[in-house]
Amino acid sequence: MKKFCTFLLLVAVASLLAACNNSPKIAVVDGAKVFRESKPGQDAMAYLRTKSTELQAEAKAAQEKVQAKQSQENAAAFQEAITRYQTTMGSEQQRVVGLLQENFNKILEKYRKDNKVDVVLAKDVVLSFEESSDITNKVIEEFNKTTIDLNAKPAVAAGADAAKLDAAKPDAAKPAAAKPAAEPAKPAAEAKKP
Repeated sequence: MKKFCTFLLLVAVASLLAACNNSPKIAVVDGAKVFRESKPGQDAMAYLRTKSTELQAEAKAAQEKVQAKQSQENAAAFQEAITRYQTTMGSEQQRVVGLLQENFNKILEKYRKDNKVDVVLAKDVVLSFEESSDITNKVIEEFNKTTIDLNAKPAVAAGADAAKLDAAKPDAAKPAAAKPAAEPAKPAAEAKKP
């Protein structure tokens, strides 16, 4: 009986150890550091700085024209240059960050699968972790092996292209019968009367 109890105790300990080995494997990554220190991230920042400098030069030239000769034309050209700077830089930043994020996500997913990691968490939201679970430098190494075409335009779905074309058509080209005449809304009190 004593041997049987010892055997049961060994089985219980073995199953407990086996359960411990099935705990999820977790890694953390510092995304900001990856974008800041990787070559694609640095290339993206240089691209945005160059684009910004070009647009600022246009705005400055327009501003100098306004200062030299105040006219409606010059003021409108200056306002247009400022607007172009703001809209272009906003959309370029979104596009470039989107390209970087897309590659970053692919690299993380590949790393996760290749290394049988169950969960990858952002380092800035983790309260405490073992330094060995930080994969930031490994992700930077993989990110540096990639190239991102910063001049690539985002792919637009075919349906979106058709919608843009349809929206660009003038209303005069659409048949007038397609627009039903709207009746004025009746007050709620009148609508309830028989």
